[in-house]
Amino acid sequence: EISGHVRGQRGGARRQDDFWDGMRERLGALEIRENERLCAIALVKRVFPKVADKALGWPVDGARWPSTVYVGAVPWIRDVAAIAPMQAREYAEAVRRSTSPGVLAERRTPFRNLQDPAAGDFPALDANFFHRASLKDKRLCPLAGGAPGDARTDLDRALKQVYCAKDATGRSPGPPPAFYALLLADGDRLGKLVGRLGGEPVGRALADFTRAVPDVVRDHDGVAVYAGGDDVLAMLSAPRAIACASSLSDCYRAAFAGQRKESGATLSAAVVFAPVRHPLGAVIAEARRLLDDVAKDANGRDSLAAAVLKNSGTHCRWVTTWTRRAPDGESWPAADLLDGLAGPPGGDAAGPVLSSGLLYRIREMLTRLGGWSRWRPGMWGPLPPECGARTFLKAEILHSLTTRAVERAEARADELTDLVWAALAPSRAPAVRTEAGGAEDGVDALLLARFLADPDREEDDE
Repeated sequence: EISGHVRGQRGGARRQDDFWDGMRERLGALEIRENERLCAIALVKRVFPKVADKALGWPVDGARWPSTVYVGAVPWIRDVAAIAPMQAREYAEAVRRSTSPGVLAERRTPFRNLQDPAAGDFPALDANFFHRASLKDKRLCPLAGGAPGDARTDLDRALKQVYCAKDATGRSPGPPPAFYALLLADGDRLGKLVGRLGGEPVGRALADFTRAVPDVVRDHDGVAVYAGGDDVLAMLSAPRAIACASSLSDCYRAAFAGQRKESGATLSAAVVFAPVRHPLGAVIAEARRLLDDVAKDANGRDSLAAAVLKNSGTHCRWVTTWTRRAPDGESWPAADLLDGLAGPPGGDAAGPVLSSGLLYRIREMLTRLGGWSRWRPGMWGPLPPECGARTFLKAEILHSLTTRAVERAEARADELTDLVWAALAPSRAPAVRTEAGGAEDGVDALLLARFLADPDREEDDE
């Protein structure tokens, strides 16, 4: 701690508090929070972007790196601007009146189409002010010293009005999502590519891929943290993360498409959906494990591994090749399959296609038919071909749709049964396919699709 004052000495606590209060006034309440007393290294890390222009001769854009809380909220911010612009503007103005400078940043976001004049400064708010639970926390959402005693209650009331506002169709923004996605991608067998194509052609292809990555990520409501060679690390809002991973795979192949020889260049990726306040180091470690151990080693590369982490543990873990080989021989792009399960054909059903009750019954059915001792995330289990599972699936799906009064329930049951049946089987790269008797099945794709259809809105949903 660098103030030079010792709290155990007479008057030391007061002088130390005065020192940090002065730092807080100069830097902003979100840069130095209440009761924070930093060491030299921590202070340099915290404020370096503010002095980089003077120290280095060029600016470091600290606003380019949004918090995980902000990343998760990006689609919601856009919805708020479209549905409740007046309430959003009024809330942002109330935050400005009640807080110290720096809480509402005059900043450029790295995301497209967030700035809306009708919504005022709402997109520039610190993301903690989007969550009512955070708004109650004096440390996460500090108010100015002279703010009225009921200012926090008034802000909570104004934020609730943002949540509950409705457009002409009756749609409301609701609270912001409590999840975001972290994406990690890596080219497969790069050494063999260099040996077959030569270093210079591979270098040109990787340079083309690297240049394309930031725009691909930005187009999917994300920000590229790192893109170099065949490596990518990005943060994204949850709904478009799988589509972004698929687009990066296509982009990687396209970068090598101009080679004289068939390159066979492929990319593997891991996407981890995590609560916005989950320790970032743990999320990155899980993404690295999924990429190396699951997508590459266990599934043979050219694969996507995705997991949903919740506060209670891993909710689901799914691995697949980018193009799936369905049991009936048909090919399905993995991202399209998830889209079909998350949003039904026609898009006119009430609520997500896969209800929680339906998923529970499917999981119990597979557990019993396959003789599994106990289901766990990422589990594939044997399913005897003569057990009639597909017939049971259609009956359960039809019952679910009929109970929810979905139009064209019989036809929709046929469509959804095809999708669910295609999603149950594993899809592995040729190098690791086995010829074992019977079929294997797992429900993780269904759980992931259900999550993507309606991501949890509360941090502690369990």
